Amino acid sequence: MRHHYEIAVTKLIPDGATLSPPISFAAESHDDLADIIRRVTDRGLFDPEETKAFCVGLKLLGGVMLQHRDKELFKDFAPAFGALMKTLKAR
Repeated sequence: MRHHYEIAVTKLIPDGATLSPPISFAAESHDDLADIIRRVTDRGLFDPEETKAFCVGLKLLGGVMLQHRDKELFKDFAPAFGALMKTLKAR
């Protein structure tokens, strides 16, 4: 089952107002991001905000890497990314 997401990033200024229009894009994942965030939160690896950023960033990077696994850009990084994912899933 594919999960569909709308990702939006909004730059804030100190008073909480937005400075510019958000950057937004659609993304898909075979994983439920809310479930992943809950599981990583339960492990207590990071504070709640860092956990969300870590999980979403990891899933977005992993998805792009999978789509472009034959690209030279990911050649050296892919083994380390795979090891990170194995370590994360094993805990």
